[in-house]
Amino acid sequence: MGKWDPVTSIDIGNHSIKGVVINYSNDGKEVIAYSTIKSKGIESGEIKDVVALNESMNVLIENLEEQIGKNLKGDFLVSSSVGNFKLQEIREELILTESESSVAINEKHVEELKSLILGTILGDNNNVYHSYIKKYILDEKKIVFNPVNMNAKKLEGVYSFIIGDNMHRSIVDYATRDTIGEAEYFISPISAAEAVLTSFEKDSGVVHVDLGHYSTVVTIFLNNAPIKFVRIQKSIRHVVLDIARVLKTSINEAERLLKIYGIAVFENIEPSVIEYKALDNRTNLEVNRELLARIIYARLREIFLNVRKIYRDAMLDYKEFKDLGIPGGVVLTGGGAKISRITDVASDVLKCSVRVGSFVNTDEFIIEENEQILSDPQFSAVFGNVLQFEKEESSEFISSKNKSKSSFGFGEFFRKLFKGE
Repeated sequence: MGKWDPVTSIDIGNHSIKGVVINYSNDGKEVIAYSTIKSKGIESGEIKDVVALNESMNVLIENLEEQIGKNLKGDFLVSSSVGNFKLQEIREELILTESESSVAINEKHVEELKSLILGTILGDNNNVYHSYIKKYILDEKKIVFNPVNMNAKKLEGVYSFIIGDNMHRSIVDYATRDTIGEAEYFISPISAAEAVLTSFEKDSGVVHVDLGHYSTVVTIFLNNAPIKFVRIQKSIRHVVLDIARVLKTSINEAERLLKIYGIAVFENIEPSVIEYKALDNRTNLEVNRELLARIIYARLREIFLNVRKIYRDAMLDYKEFKDLGIPGGVVLTGGGAKISRITDVASDVLKCSVRVGSFVNTDEFIIEENEQILSDPQFSAVFGNVLQFEKEESSEFISSKNKSKSSFGFGEFFRKLFKGE
């Protein structure tokens, strides 16, 4: 293995916790351990039992350490889909001169504008998990992405932030600190999008749908920044509940039926009879696979009808999408994306191209066996955490070395913002 420089990435979901260990060796990024376990202590999208969650985290870490044969050290990255988050756009302006003549914009002007943004965000008493520079506007007319060395009398910046409340951040930190210590924190749907979307897709426009257990999160990107971030309460959990109610079985048995036999559409499937346990876990029952598919289809269709409304609202709100729709179509991740033929029902409802997202940077990673986890939509967030972390580290390094005028030192800026320094 050579050099030992591991990064442990963990994604805490409402239904399961996923983890991978990646070693930065001389050969590249080696995936040397991975594990997924059922999460405990999380109900209805919130952490209800910190002790139970900590126990789940300990089991995950033990699984990973057993695979590598040593204690985990190094950087820990944690993403979570629990808690309340929202997208907030902030515009701030800086008067560069009161005279009639324009002045050349320099990096000090940009830093001053960032300081104004920092004051606004911290005043809201929120934590910033993800940040994006959308654009700069010169004298209320000219839109640019790097204003340095351009002339203007007024500089305006437009920024997007994914923010969460302090209470949630404190609970997640408390629940994980005893197990892993200090960590970098991210939001699962954003990390998943980072893993499965290309820069071209995010620039021209794309819809990312994270089909989580407790909620469905829709994020629409344009110009490499999110323009909509909407949480739909209808989710895969409701598919499971429908199966359990109609077939009069337990939640665990309904989950098993969905995972093993579930199909998202009921037409043109081979008829077969499936055996399962009743609520008493003793009585044997049977269901036709077509009926199971109809139950699944009905709820998935409802979920995608909600997604379609968000899609159409974006077409109305943004001129870039008005005529031809959103160019990148829809990309699915999360455990729900693993349901067989889910793209069929999604494309039928949404009337656009739909694909299941898979990790777009597989060539950068080395894994000796079970390569399928790189394309598993359930593992998207853990690999996305790594990409987010590398971006921040690269940004800070470039800024400190003064090698690029376009980075603007946002890595350290938002690290301080996040920690409230």
